[in-house]
Parts: sequence; structure tokens; C-alpha cells
Amino acid sequence: MLDRFGEAVSVVLGALALAYLVYEIDRRKLKLRDLFHVLDGEEANTSADLLSMVESGELQPYSRGVPA
Repeated sequence: MLDRFGEAVSVVLGALALAYLVYEIDRRKLKLRDLFHVLDGEEANTSADLLSMVESGELQPYSRGVPA
């Protein structure tokens, strides 16, 4: 019986933790991109432009102050 009680407590605590996480996200009005630092449209375009400049040789990747 104690084993089932422990499982029930674990399920309740897990549900409370998930509910608190959802509450905090809603309270702070966070968006998923704020949580996971996903690039939005303009940042993604800038990143793609920089990558194409590196691939074409127009820019050199940063190498910690050592000339390439």
C-alpha cells in the first residue's frame, strides 16, 4: 500500500510542477521563442547573410585574434 501511495504522491507533485511551469509562462506572457532563444525573421535573415558571406570568402570566421 505504501508503494501505491508513493506513486500517487509522485504523480501529484509532477502535475503541480507542470501546472506551476504553465502558470509562470502565462503570468510572464512569454512566447516560445523567448524561452528557447529562437531567431525571428530578421535575425534569421541576418544570420543567413553572414553565413553566405563566410562561404563566399568575403568574411573570415573569427579565430581568437590569430590571423587566418
